[in-house]
Amino acid sequence: MGVEGVAARVLASDATLAARLNGLVRADEAVRALVGSLATSLAGVEVVLMCALFVAGRRRSAVRMLTAVGLVYVVSEVLGLAWRRERPFGELANVEALVPHTAQRSFPSRHVASGLAMAVIGGRAQPRLGRVMAAVAWLLGLSRVAAGLHYPSDVLAGALLGSVIGRLLRTSG
Repeated sequence: MGVEGVAARVLASDATLAARLNGLVRADEAVRALVGSLATSLAGVEVVLMCALFVAGRRRSAVRMLTAVGLVYVVSEVLGLAWRRERPFGELANVEALVPHTAQRSFPSRHVASGLAMAVIGGRAQPRLGRVMAAVAWLLGLSRVAAGLHYPSDVLAGALLGSVIGRLLRTSG
């Protein structure tokens, strides 16, 4: 099997995982509501944690986090133009968006990339905060796959992007 065959199998598995997870959470109204809420609100938790770091006197780290988020957005847009991919609910008949969203640009997950970039930077200043931010970012990614907004590979690519950008911008303090 060549590279194209492997890529096709990975993408098929990606779609299968996204559809199954979305179907599981849609089966129960309470779970559906929880996942929809997490998919939209956890990014705000990351912002609150960044603000807490700022208030705690780690202003340079908070500014680096903001810089990282800006860089994540620019790089994500470039990657999204290079690999145009609609969100699962826009491509797959058996996936439903659990929150209102446009179907454009699924790859990579900017939310996960931003969250993990901030976690890497925040973890240098406050290790426990970095672990909490990383957990929030991963939970956000999982919830966005379950909500039909991303494929698992979008989340993994966002995680890689965020980790790289976070490492590039972190310094002590």
